[in-house]
Amino acid sequence: MALTFPKTKEVLDLVELLIGEKPVFRKGQGWDLTQPEEGCYITFLQGQDKTVEGAIITDLPATLYIGGKLILLPEATLQDQSQNGEADEPIVEAVTEVVNNLRTLFNNIEMNPHVAPTKTFAYQVPTDDDYVGWLLDPGKRIDYTGETAYGSATLTLLSR
Repeated sequence: MALTFPKTKEVLDLVELLIGEKPVFRKGQGWDLTQPEEGCYITFLQGQDKTVEGAIITDLPATLYIGGKLILLPEATLQDQSQNGEADEPIVEAVTEVVNNLRTLFNNIEMNPHVAPTKTFAYQVPTDDDYVGWLLDPGKRIDYTGETAYGSATLTLLSR
């Protein structure tokens, strides 16, 4: 059974609480998951039996925006990482913490399986026969997009 997604307002309100400002994200059209730009990151949402039930993907601008705001990094540091094409480990860990908080929204939905996040790591395009090949044709997908100082950002929620 596919995960039921939390309401958009719940997602954006929680992100706002964590980063300390109203987020730039709105529902929008995300990027093609088969053609990622450098600096995309994924966190899987696993059920109690370690089955991957869903995933949250952030492109580099979203990673820098969410993770950087959470740990209060200076704008110049984030701009440098944007130009380098990858986020430093503390920012990636901060995104994991945001996803850890977002998973509570999934877990509060009655019919959803209880999920927990994996570590956040660099996104690689799966093959069709990969354990997570369903990412390329998910049962559900919602993209939140917005403009940041690091470019157009996308936060993507996926479910089997």
